[in-house]
Amino acid sequence: MSQIKQRFDEGLDTITTLTGLTQADFDKLREAAPQAKQWGDAIVAMFYDTLFDHPRTAAVFQEGERPAREKTLEEWYASLFEVDSVDQFLRNQARIGLLHIRRHVHNEFMIGMANRLRTLFETKAVEAFGNEEGVAVAQAFSRVLDTVVGLTAEGYDVLSKIALSQATGVQETVIDKFIISAVGDVEKELLN
Repeated sequence: MSQIKQRFDEGLDTITTLTGLTQADFDKLREAAPQAKQWGDAIVAMFYDTLFDHPRTAAVFQEGERPAREKTLEEWYASLFEVDSVDQFLRNQARIGLLHIRRHVHNEFMIGMANRLRTLFETKAVEAFGNEEGVAVAQAFSRVLDTVVGLTAEGYDVLSKIALSQATGVQETVIDKFIISAVGDVEKELLN
């Protein structure tokens, strides 16, 4: 197994352990699918309205790209209700991290938008299913979303460092030492 795959597997194990994501979460979403799939248009509209209304996040996109990105999100959202293998789903999600690197989608963008997705989904779930079942459905969605966000953030950080190491020939341990030694200067500038 390559070092990259091994590190990915370690990250995958860590994030699923920390979030508690299991197949039961996808099973709960599958049960909710008849109602929850109907929320796709509202979720997509909120997501891209938010991104296109903020200058830093809007800058990620090219002119006329919104319809294609909306379709991608629609398909991703619909896929959440059809997952039969957590491992396979998350391995497919690994591409998201790489796309975020290529497109300069920073982790704060992703984390902020995940929060908005979670909030909208939870509101709709409680409205559709009542408090108890709605919260259970929303928690399943949250565990999926948190795992995807964690995996993407891990990919952004780790894969960027690996790519930098491979592109420059500088070992990752040396890159880590450079980063650690520079944090003090960055901290001083930030806090003064």
